[in-house]
Amino acid sequence: MHGARWGVIAAVLAASGCFDTEPCPAPLEACGGICYDLRTDRLHCGECGNACGGGEVCLSGACVSDPNAACVSRSGGAFVTLGVCGDTVKAWIVAPDFISRAEALVADPASPGPSVPTFDLRDGSDCDAQWSWSPSPATARFADGAPTSCSACPSSVQADPAGWIAQVGVWCPPARVLAVHRQ
Repeated sequence: MHGARWGVIAAVLAASGCFDTEPCPAPLEACGGICYDLRTDRLHCGECGNACGGGEVCLSGACVSDPNAACVSRSGGAFVTLGVCGDTVKAWIVAPDFISRAEALVADPASPGPSVPTFDLRDGSDCDAQWSWSPSPATARFADGAPTSCSACPSSVQADPAGWIAQVGVWCPPARVLAVHRQ
């Protein structure tokens, strides 16, 4: 009797992702077997299952009032989360080729093909409140390599976003695609 009960418990734990053999890449954490950034994910803010309320965003693991509440109801694209220099950048992307390639890189980071995300930048945080700038959703693309002039950590762009946008205009970070969530 007890053996059967433990079998059921083990099956439930396995289905919830507790026995995942491959950990999520930092800074993501596994919630139900799917990787999320607990610092910025509205449904898993600060901890798995801690959902922010309507009109709130997850910022540094805490639910706060969301100046970009319209982001929640977007459709026809994907939120792509990049890991860059120990930070994350969550970008709303509508470029279908970028989204498909990003999904391939999440599944296999070593998959053949271009792997350097390249973005035209614009002023305004869009859907990632931690940055005062954002990637342009329609012109996102992947390149085989990137010139050093556009390769930077997000904090470097944040230090002078207007200057970066005016002088460089393009951001090609040394990033890893961590997650893609289509909407």
